[in-house]
Amino acid sequence: MLRQWWQRRRLLEQSWQQQRYIALDCETSGLDPAQDKLLALAWVELRPPLMDFSTTAYHVFATADTDLKQSPVVHGLVQRDFIAHSDPVTALQQLQAVLEGAVLVCHHVQLDWQFLRRAAERHQVKLQPLALIDTLQLEARRLRNQQHHLPRGSLTLARCRQRYNLPDYAAHHALSDAIACGELFLAQAYRFAGRANVAVREFVTK
Repeated sequence: MLRQWWQRRRLLEQSWQQQRYIALDCETSGLDPAQDKLLALAWVELRPPLMDFSTTAYHVFATADTDLKQSPVVHGLVQRDFIAHSDPVTALQQLQAVLEGAVLVCHHVQLDWQFLRRAAERHQVKLQPLALIDTLQLEARRLRNQQHHLPRGSLTLARCRQRYNLPDYAAHHALSDAIACGELFLAQAYRFAGRANVAVREFVTK
């Protein structure tokens, strides 16, 4: 345990550009991990300054009898999207492998991480990313440091991307949102750190 702690600390002290990141997005049937279900999951690997599109993965988990609640409205997911659904154990084991030694990056990482941990515990899969980074929190911190007012809706993924002149994507699809999140993180990191030797820990969610 002490050895793992020391290794993690050493890696987080390295330059952020030397680290590997997994940008990830979840689509769920609601916002409560205790009651709602993980419907879709996607990720892509980042090795600054590049995003490796050959590493993209996309999975849907629901079966035909799943209550989609507001998902058809919010995510555009309907029952036919789940006909060829993924095996959750296989998908989570794939995620376990890619997260080993990598930093997990999400837009609102605490919510996604709660759903992931619950699903992983249910299927006896251990997810152990090196650390968590939240692009929403990074943007909120940057704007507050510049004494910006943060009106409702100003920290959505789309609004955050607009400030970096990143292109618009169709929102609320797990894969496009994972890619969008990865691009946003790279833009934020280069604006904050440039090519300076800034440690990974400076970006990590507290």
